[in-house]
Amino acid sequence: MDDNIYEIMLATRQKQELERVLECNQKTEKFGLVLSQEEAKQLMEARKNALINNQRVEFGEGILPKIIYAFCDSQFINQDGYAQALAELQDIFYTYKNETQDELTDDELLDFMRKQFDEICFGDMEYLRSTCLERFSRAVRAGYQSRMQSRLRDEYALKETENEYSGLSEETRWDYEVYKQRLEDMY
Repeated sequence: MDDNIYEIMLATRQKQELERVLECNQKTEKFGLVLSQEEAKQLMEARKNALINNQRVEFGEGILPKIIYAFCDSQFINQDGYAQALAELQDIFYTYKNETQDELTDDELLDFMRKQFDEICFGDMEYLRSTCLERFSRAVRAGYQSRMQSRLRDEYALKETENEYSGLSEETRWDYEVYKQRLEDMY
């Protein structure tokens, strides 16, 4: 009997999470991004696998709706690869929650991921995963505090003055603005 109650509770929770993910379509459809019920179910399964692979347990609401809202207006995500991109971002998120030893809040990690995804990686998931986030997590483990953590802001403009990753980059770079413009021109 206890197994039946647990299964009913689990089924109810999964249904609620599926509904929350599908409710995101109301916001994302204006960006041309919509998940079908089947894609949402696959993402829920991908979440389960990502949690297992990263040896994490998640209580309460999953991270997927936050990922959807954080990335839905990125110019590098389109309908054709939307569900796959969300699955990858979800896996990357859980991996780097571990790698940063939970020193960052979910919002801090998502904010960093989105900024790097658009401004440094130009939509390249592998570069986000293996370069930007790997270096950032190494720095966090060494005691680095993100701007959001330390609340460093430009007191005159009241906004961030540069991309936080620039201080962690190991590549010799030429003029960043020229490079950025060239990459944007390609897309």
